[in-house]
Amino acid sequence: MTFPMRHLTVLSAGLGVALLLGSCEKAAPYLDKVKKALDRETEEEIAARQPKPPTEIPPPPAPVKMELVINKEARVSVLGYHDFTEGASSNDMILNVADFRSQMQAIRDAKLPVISMRQFLDWKQGKADIPAQCVMITIDDGWKATHTLALGVLKEFGYPFTVFLYKNYIHIGGRSLTHDEIREIAASGGTISSHSVSHKNLSSRGGRSPAAYDAWLREELVESMRFLEENYGDTGAVVKTFAFPFGIYNDRVLELAREAGYEACFTVNGKKTTWEIEDMEIGRYVVHGTTLANFDPALDFGGGAVTTGGRRLLAEQTSADGAAAGPLVTVKPDANTVLGNRLPLIEVDLSKLQGVDPASIILRVSGFGRVAHTYDPASGRLAYQIPQRLRVETCAVQLSFRHAGSKQNESIGWTFRIDPLADYLSSEATAPGKSDPVAEKEESAALSPPTATPSL
Repeated sequence: MTFPMRHLTVLSAGLGVALLLGSCEKAAPYLDKVKKALDRETEEEIAARQPKPPTEIPPPPAPVKMELVINKEARVSVLGYHDFTEGASSNDMILNVADFRSQMQAIRDAKLPVISMRQFLDWKQGKADIPAQCVMITIDDGWKATHTLALGVLKEFGYPFTVFLYKNYIHIGGRSLTHDEIREIAASGGTISSHSVSHKNLSSRGGRSPAAYDAWLREELVESMRFLEENYGDTGAVVKTFAFPFGIYNDRVLELAREAGYEACFTVNGKKTTWEIEDMEIGRYVVHGTTLANFDPALDFGGGAVTTGGRRLLAEQTSADGAAAGPLVTVKPDANTVLGNRLPLIEVDLSKLQGVDPASIILRVSGFGRVAHTYDPASGRLAYQIPQRLRVETCAVQLSFRHAGSKQNESIGWTFRIDPLADYLSSEATAPGKSDPVAEKEESAALSPPTATPSL
């Protein structure tokens, strides 16, 4: 065994003592203690054998990055509203608030998620995913009824929504929203976005030079958003999107909207929005106040997914043995048919429903608003004769009523088309009753019906 020098010194001393004592047996225990002492390591030696701790703490391992998957097959149906009333509507831009609530309930019954503007934009920009089929709600202009009537319904359902406001109709009295009302809308889940400064047709140059036209467009696009950010930016609800007044725009408007930094712009062209659709031309289904037109198509994603409310009543039924039993409610003219008669008789058969309340029935027809129908409780048949030749190519009909199987009013809606040329060629055969002398003088104009632009 090899010993350190200090141990040898101790050993030598021990041996010297042992020699002095000779072979005395009393020396044996002492020598054992010396031997154990020589075999024991010192604290310094033990510490010297231990690995030294690292001078630097290594960084933690990098987190595993999860790849975001965007559903590029998703579709969004954007609804567009304007003003609201508690009474009957005679204007396509003003919707009865009870009908509005029924539509919000129909969205819930159809199990269609309602997304916010921010969720929509994040999906379009590849930052977040959304459900495969969903709805977005927008309201234009800034009418006071957005706060007094619509807001309560939206809060009841917990739906996010967007209000598109134009600067010149904010806090000016009358039926315009006040600053405090807009702030309450923002605090209740509403997004605040731009609808221009003046709500004028942005495609109309109005005799301006190219330079003056560009300057005016920039004012409409930039100043309107600056005003919103200055007054409501602290709410966190202002999002840089734009709704074209009347849904009208041109290539220059689109170019300057991009230049102004808008994340998306919205039209009034009813169509589902897919991931590939141009961000500056997002379509919307503008819901009519008199006929409720565009709402059913907005909720129809195909494949029979929407079978609640009015759509359920118009859907094909199946008996207990699996045989086809026809729909609960039938209508004439049939949905999506093309007629040669511009004076059609509208009929609805409600005979399969129990306990229809005649007083609850409201019938609306595009171009006429709410109309005075006839209803026979014994036969369950409702009828309305169009009194003047239709000047539109597409006619929308909306019927709401209550029956024993419903807790509230249900609505059904459908559209049919008119072929004005067929009626012109055979007006006597297709016109019920006496001919319309005024319409006869205007037959040539009926070949190219004028397109009315609603106040959007």
